[in-house]
Amino acid sequence: MALAREWLLRNARLQDGSGFWVELVLSELATNAVQHTATGEPHGRMGISFELLGNQVALMSVVDQGPRLRGGVKMPQVVDRQPGEMHPGGRGLWLVDRIAEYWWWEGRRGFPLEMRAMVRLDREPDLGESWLALAS
Repeated sequence: MALAREWLLRNARLQDGSGFWVELVLSELATNAVQHTATGEPHGRMGISFELLGNQVALMSVVDQGPRLRGGVKMPQVVDRQPGEMHPGGRGLWLVDRIAEYWWWEGRRGFPLEMRAMVRLDREPDLGESWLALAS
């Protein structure tokens, strides 16, 4: 995932600080693929794409390798954690949901999925009050 972040931040339009949220969302989508799909198994792969739509919006995509050989089929879902809840993990898509203008996935259960997100480069994300509680 470090290579993906490095590749992404080579874009001159993301080097003035506006790339922070794009980098975070792409990292969370990639981490989700590694944690929950065959992408995280030995010899696993993922596809990443990134496109600037004009000067205001970044569109990114992560394609996984489908379900793990063992462990069942998992579909993307936002886990709504409560402030102070100490369970590890489960906040990646929650962050994507709060930062991205839009996010969605395409594909069929049991096959590779493509996760997509659109992030505006000119505004702060609305993480809401629960972000403050989780961050403290």
